[in-house]
Amino acid sequence: MKINNNYRKLTIVIVGILIIVTISIVIYIKALKPKPITEIKRNIVYISGYYKEYPNDDDPRFYIEFKDDGTFVKIYDDSRRNQDGYWEDGSINEPVIECYFGRYKLENGNYLIKPTNVAIVRFKDAASVDKGLINFYKEENYENNPTIVGMILYKTKKGEYILGNPTADKKSFKKNRNYYLMYNKSDIKKLPSSPEEFRKQFKMDKKAEQERIAEQKRLAEQSH
Repeated sequence: MKINNNYRKLTIVIVGILIIVTISIVIYIKALKPKPITEIKRNIVYISGYYKEYPNDDDPRFYIEFKDDGTFVKIYDDSRRNQDGYWEDGSINEPVIECYFGRYKLENGNYLIKPTNVAIVRFKDAASVDKGLINFYKEENYENNPTIVGMILYKTKKGEYILGNPTADKKSFKKNRNYYLMYNKSDIKKLPSSPEEFRKQFKMDKKAEQERIAEQKRLAEQSH
């Protein structure tokens, strides 16, 4: 009888430990699991989903950070696929990262974001991404370009934010275009503060740079 009591007590202890461990794991996972954001805070980097799902390691994604002075930084990153991923559907693409700088304003609970300039880098192939070796760099100024509409960070009825292309009245986003649910748990904590800072993250392939300069010179001579 005494043995049975001891066995019963030991079983209760083991079951109790298992319950505590299980609850702890569940809480830990929930705390770490990325969640859609319901509040925009300044000077914090948020990451976009791929449509409504948190991005897989090789999915393209946006990063966005709002500053106190009414400006924002937004990065579009499509540099994480393997090489075969850039040859989908018979199209030939290259890894690319685009860094936008601009201004935002809050209307009807939504954020309207319009870029004033952009810096773009491209890579020859996926292997070059790991080396930080680019074969193309370009800056564009959108300050006086009326064709640049920008994007909208739309607040849904659930209070979650979706990044997309604005409708004509700028009160929602176009559901027939790519859109991205925004999440916390960004894997980047700081975005570059200027095109120069963005450019310094990469090395230029010397041959590609020489070819680019030669092409620019050829086009300039043709225009005269």
